[in-house]
Amino acid sequence: MSTKRIRPAIYHYYPRGTHKNHLTMREEEFKTEVTFSPEALTDSIYVQLFDLKFEIPPSKIFLADAKMDEGETMEVKTSVYVEGDRSVRFELYVMQYSEEERLSNKRFALTLNPGNNPIEEVVKQMEGATYFKMSYKYIVETLEPTTVRFDDLYVTFR
Repeated sequence: MSTKRIRPAIYHYYPRGTHKNHLTMREEEFKTEVTFSPEALTDSIYVQLFDLKFEIPPSKIFLADAKMDEGETMEVKTSVYVEGDRSVRFELYVMQYSEEERLSNKRFALTLNPGNNPIEEVVKQMEGATYFKMSYKYIVETLEPTTVRFDDLYVTFR
């Protein structure tokens, strides 16, 4: 068994264009505060751990953190703090990669209430998987700005 502590969100990615003004991010230690400011209910806004497109492993600068250790499962433990008085919905994606391509993409639907929300998910490790990535897709339900804080992320391989 081994555990990694990783910054929870260090890159943002927009698969349908570069809508950089749809969010702001502020990172402090192992926490990342994000304010989502969508312009349309159809906006597709992701906050991603590591970089590059979802179909391929991260770039060399993130490979040490993205490297999967031996084990049968990968356990993700973190928490998300929601500011304000509204619930927020996300989709959490845990992706696994070979040296060249994505092998799996597991989706978890999350409804987060105001305040602190612990998150704990377990994913079976794929044969041949070397690296992983995670991303949160913000489900746009209002055009009002929404602020959340992604807290310390621990990934345990068992």
